[in-house]
Amino acid sequence: MNVILVMSDSFRRDHIGALGNKGIKTPALDRFAAQATDFPNFRMGSFATIPQRTDMITGLYSYPTRPWQALEPDDVVLAELLKAKGVSTYASADTPHLFHSGGMTFMRGYDGFHWSRGSEGDIWWTDYYGEKDYKSPSGKGRIRFREEFFKGIWSQGQRRTRELDWTTPQTFQAAIEWLTQNYRRKSFFLYVDTFDPHEPWDPPRWARDLYLPDAKGVPYAWAEYGSAKQFGAYELKHLQALYAGECTMVDRWFGRLIDTVDLLGLSGNTMVIFISDHGHYLGYPNDGGQVGKHQGYRRSDGKLAGADADVFVPLLDSVSNPPFLVRMPGQETGAACRELAQPVDVMPTVLQFLKAHVPGGLHGQSLLPLLAGKKKALRSTAITACHGQFAQISDRRWLYGVWIHDHAPRLYDRKADPDQRRDVFKKHPDVARRLHRKLIAEMRRLGAAEDWVRLLDARSA
Repeated sequence: MNVILVMSDSFRRDHIGALGNKGIKTPALDRFAAQATDFPNFRMGSFATIPQRTDMITGLYSYPTRPWQALEPDDVVLAELLKAKGVSTYASADTPHLFHSGGMTFMRGYDGFHWSRGSEGDIWWTDYYGEKDYKSPSGKGRIRFREEFFKGIWSQGQRRTRELDWTTPQTFQAAIEWLTQNYRRKSFFLYVDTFDPHEPWDPPRWARDLYLPDAKGVPYAWAEYGSAKQFGAYELKHLQALYAGECTMVDRWFGRLIDTVDLLGLSGNTMVIFISDHGHYLGYPNDGGQVGKHQGYRRSDGKLAGADADVFVPLLDSVSNPPFLVRMPGQETGAACRELAQPVDVMPTVLQFLKAHVPGGLHGQSLLPLLAGKKKALRSTAITACHGQFAQISDRRWLYGVWIHDHAPRLYDRKADPDQRRDVFKKHPDVARRLHRKLIAEMRRLGAAEDWVRLLDARSA
């Protein structure tokens, strides 16, 4: 038996056509969803990129005890356990943090790996003439980082002329090539980690043109986080088109990988997982008036802020409810499982499926019984948190969030208000108190730093 785990960074759940957005072109994911089990209540655990992956490959929440960091030497990780079982392991990735801030530790346990260079701030190539030709974004808006840094990223992007110059196609193509040469192995684990549709949003022109064929001006491909009011209506439309184009590019290459799986006759003995770590605010009605993925901003200038923020908003569903789709061997009919699954559940699920040792004391649980159609209570609530910063808790209906800074908690009724436009904290104080107590108790049970917990607890109703 085999497992293929595909991580697509920052892919919003509502940007998969089959999950409700008919304006987004994702034919491959639509076909996959029609054959897979969807977890509509999947919730992020530790925020963001590296903490989420730590959750996913250790089966333990990282937010209570550690910030964004490399793996610890004594961490027990998924690929190492599989390798000890005799499973062949390979990774193909272009997410730069796995190699830079991860200190290469995230490649532990792999027999081999491929790294496509050039995503985000991974500056591996420069062109003096390209930088000289740089033009600042035009219209109303801001780029997220200082312009000198952005120039290098922009210049690097000018080198791309054919689709395989983009890192997403390179990453999937390397995975496909490995698969065609290794598919006869007794058992394998293939991990694909692509950084798109994470910013900077610079898809091939054909992908952008699907959504905005007459685009004008230099886009804010790396838009400043904060209030969506920093941008004009057209600028928002432009960046939304760029993001959608990147989703479609990911879909196109994910489809090629799945076609290869099916062509090689692997669909009968291979579990395939498509997952994202979080979404991204893009100024849509369900984004709380924001662009980015953050908690607070200043009303005066719309910029991302901390203690000086005027506005606090928990991570709404467009960020904290990413896609999680699992196709089991031989599965041909789509299904939905409404249990509150989280990234920590991936490790025990894969280990049990491949009949490898599942360590004791994990925070996650195997989803195999649920994937087999059995009824099993997984968890009644799910916590999403950033170490030392915000924390929030969700059940199937409510979303409640608190921050360490001096802001009142917020509560959203996701059933009555799916877009989470109305804070009902004052309207439902009993619900807020119940969720707050559950949040604080669970964080203490998991060993979160007491000074952090006390700051959060001080914001209660």
